[in-house]
Formats: sequence, C-alpha cells, structure tokens
Amino acid sequence: MCLDNSDGKVEEQQDWEREFFADHRWGRFKMWFPEDHISLDSEMVSKEYKYIKDLWNKAQPLNQANKDILKSIMNLEICNWNLENSIINICKAIGKKKAPTIPIGHLESITEERWKRLWAYYLALRSWNIFIGKSGYEALQKLCDPDNSLRRKIYKLLGEKNRLKELYAERMCLLFEFWLGSYYFMENSPQMIAHHAAVKIIENEILKKDPEGLILKAMKNEGDGRLQPCNHKAFRRYDIIISSIGAGKWRATMPRKGTDGLKRAALLDKYLQAIKSWIRYHKKIEEGDDYKLYQKIHNFLGEPDNKKKFLASLLISLLLPQQMAAKQLAESRIKD
Repeated sequence: MCLDNSDGKVEEQQDWEREFFADHRWGRFKMWFPEDHISLDSEMVSKEYKYIKDLWNKAQPLNQANKDILKSIMNLEICNWNLENSIINICKAIGKKKAPTIPIGHLESITEERWKRLWAYYLALRSWNIFIGKSGYEALQKLCDPDNSLRRKIYKLLGEKNRLKELYAERMCLLFEFWLGSYYFMENSPQMIAHHAAVKIIENEILKKDPEGLILKAMKNEGDGRLQPCNHKAFRRYDIIISSIGAGKWRATMPRKGTDGLKRAALLDKYLQAIKSWIRYHKKIEEGDDYKLYQKIHNFLGEPDNKKKFLASLLISLLLPQQMAAKQLAESRIKD
C-alpha cells in the first residue's frame, strides 16, 4: 500500500504506518462498534497520523537500535500479559538508545515459567482424558506442576466423566497444542494439516451431542488470539472453558465480570499519561498519586530529541486506540 504525501507524491507505506491503520489499532473502531456508538471520526485519526508522520520525518535517519525499539513498539498490545514491564523496558531502551533487553509482544514475550504453566494445563487435561491405566503424561506433569495443585484444580472443574466432556477435553487439548507449537505460523505445514483434520472430526462429534455448541464457539479459530498464552487473561479464559465443560453449560460457574476492560484501560492510562507528560513538559512533574511512576519514566527517557519523541509518541499512539476500545467495550457490556 502507498500513501500520498503533502506534495502529491506517492511513497511506500512504512511498517509502522500499516500497524497504525490496522484493525487492531486505529482501524478497530469500525470493526468493533456501530458508528453511532463512538465519538471517533476520520478527522481525529487523520490528525493523529499527521502528528506521528511529522515526528517520523524529523527523526530520520533511524539506526539499527532505533529500528529494534520501533519493532518492539509495534509488537506490544494492551492485552499482553507483560504490558507494564514491557512499557518500562521500551522507555529504558528509548532513553539509552539501545535495543530492549527483553523480548516484547506476542509469543516472543512468554517466559519459560509461563510456558510451563500452559504445559501443566495441557498435561492435566491429557491425564484426565485417558481411558485406562497410567500414562506418560504424569512424568512430564511433575516438571510443570510439581505440587499437583493445578491438576487437582482441573480435575475438580471437570468432575465426573461423560462422552461429551471427553470430546470437549480433546478439543481443548488440540487448542493447547496449536499454541504450544506455534502452528499459526505454518498454514501449509504437516502440523496444520493434521490439526485442521483433527479439529474438524472432534467438532463434528461434539455438535452431534451439543448442537448449540456455546462452549465450542469459545474455541473457534483457537480463540481468535484471545486464547493465545501471551494474552493477560488467557489462563482465566482456560478456566472458564474447562469449568463450562465440567458443568455442561457455558459460564455456569464463572460469569462474565464486564469490568475488566475498564481496569485495563485505567492501568494503561497511568503509563501513557506519564510518557505524554515527558513529551510535553520533559522534567515538569506535578505531585499526585502517580508521581513516582512519572518520575521513573521521565528518568528512563532522559533528555528529549527527535528520535526519542517519535518513538515515545508512536508507543502512545498505537496503544491509545486499544485503550479506548477496551473502555468502550466494557461500558457497553455493563449496560447490557
């Protein structure tokens, strides 16, 4: 895709521009909400884009460290499990003009401990779903769940076995295998061919016994990213699905909160406001509840220059529409 600049010349769109206009960024509002439910118009988006574009032009050229920081900024989303630490690390990187010291965003951000937790869920489901005798799953499970607490929890959520529960548990295991193996990177791979085939067969069997399939809908397309282990709510969502399987009804024991988006938006706002105050005022920090956070972020960012201002402003701009959308969605759910 190409963009027209102010001189009428056509220029190639940068990666950050594609991210800016993507459906999960500034393009998400038309996808999520009817026009009459949101006070956001194309003029606002155009104004924001022009502001960032001007900063981009002033920041040229970018060295490799700047490009590494830019990539990390584009990778980070409001739903990431390590959001706060990632923002702090990006601010440090901007200030030092060096690449971030931790992997940021998506599956790259997942630590070994978090992977082990996902393995523990998978192995507990596999163990619960065996028909007779012992299995090799228990040997691995001891490495991921040494006190057996997670397995006991999952067994309790699932309850007594029946055919439908077993089918649903198998579907959940396939979902875990999908994320554990990063299958979505390999659409035509042997793994994905086998995965699609297995999912189709299991889902057909489930629908024979549960035509409405509300629990199944939660796993459609492997959760559309919401069940990706880098999502901050991933493990709660696993619990919701597993408890629903056990109860035989969607959300029978874990009803929707409806306020999570408001809390997430409020959390992110503290960081965005701190960065914004550095861009606008640099060392001027007003006393308040978030004084220490403002001071920390200002110190990390250091003396401003054009490159730092572009990177910090883009960080705000890419997270802002997600913050707005999270708040809007939560408010709509509360009303419903």
